[in-house]
Amino acid sequence: MPEKSAPKRPTRNLLGYHRKQQSKLRIPAANPNASRLAPGNLNLLTRESRECLQNLARYHAPKPTSWLPVPRSRRAAVLVALFVGRKGDLYVLLSRRASTLRSFAGDTSLPGGKMDPEDKTIEDTARREAFEEIGLPADRKKAPLLCIFEPFWVEKQLVVTPVVVLILDTSLRPILNRSEVASLFSHPLASFLSSTPPFPKEPELAEVQYHTYQDYDWHGPPIPAKEPKSKSKNSAPRLLRSGRRSRSRSRSMDYLVPIDPTEDAASSQPRAQKRKLRMHRFLTGREAGGIKPVYGLTAAILIRVARVGYNRKPDFEVEPDNSFYSEQEESLSLTPTTDMRIAWALLNRPSPIYDALVEEGLEAKVNWGRVRRILGLNSSDKPSASRSGQRNTGMIKAKL
Repeated sequence: MPEKSAPKRPTRNLLGYHRKQQSKLRIPAANPNASRLAPGNLNLLTRESRECLQNLARYHAPKPTSWLPVPRSRRAAVLVALFVGRKGDLYVLLSRRASTLRSFAGDTSLPGGKMDPEDKTIEDTARREAFEEIGLPADRKKAPLLCIFEPFWVEKQLVVTPVVVLILDTSLRPILNRSEVASLFSHPLASFLSSTPPFPKEPELAEVQYHTYQDYDWHGPPIPAKEPKSKSKNSAPRLLRSGRRSRSRSRSMDYLVPIDPTEDAASSQPRAQKRKLRMHRFLTGREAGGIKPVYGLTAAILIRVARVGYNRKPDFEVEPDNSFYSEQEESLSLTPTTDMRIAWALLNRPSPIYDALVEEGLEAKVNWGRVRRILGLNSSDKPSASRSGQRNTGMIKAKL
């Protein structure tokens, strides 16, 4: 009788290319007659909140860029922790940073921080930081994963990835790390799509708008200039009459002023347009108590999460005015993409992300041709470094 072959051992995935299949969070269907409480008050969900959770659970971020291996030391994560309120609406946990911190002291932020060597995934980073800052357990049963968004780029040259979870254990109580967090509060997620405040305004803030924004010039390469339209060789010179351009001559020649051809040619030359970054700002309703508004990166992340979840656009413009372009043109955004901002940081030295690539032995894996094409630069613009490891001091510095 032939011997039974030993069962094959599953091949160990040493490189971690394939993640284990995670159990999907099941959002219960609406049942107004249900009397039994569901975990995390899911039985109280409004229709809009239920659809939001379902959209987030189905969301898959675009594949990461293949032209750049992000150094581990420049990776960071924030945890977007949602929970169901008493009326079935979704709220997000926000914290006020301690006033003793060296950076962004007192600002309103999401729990998060840089990736540690012991973190296996970016989700582990977000959960660990949330546990260290506000005491949220890393138990995936108490706060299951909804989705992981595409990363954001920040001025400190960090690639920040938002991780969205839903808190189901309503018995949890915050345990604040006072050296990092001064206080913890919540804000309606849907309010990041509206310019109307979700709370009654205090007398001190009666004339202050709930949502405002400010545009900044990006110091990277501008938008390529538009080529002027071709004109007919036999076209007659244009004339200016009473401040208006006229195609036909008038009987009264006293009112006709010929346009300087050199001036007209200069005005017809293509002009480059600077790209812009828009920083959004939302009041929290707690400003009288010292809480700062939600601003910058935190606001951008929550706008993005709310747009995906509720599947609608905000009632305000997220990006700067794009009137520079016509409707027929393909490029309609004045805002530089995340890839563009990272590429520009790589070409401007000294650069922390470039130094991290060198330290981690990843410089050779960067597709420098792709970096230049993203920015619309020539091959001669490639940065160079000496064999001794010194950085190229001739590169232009820029604030991203």
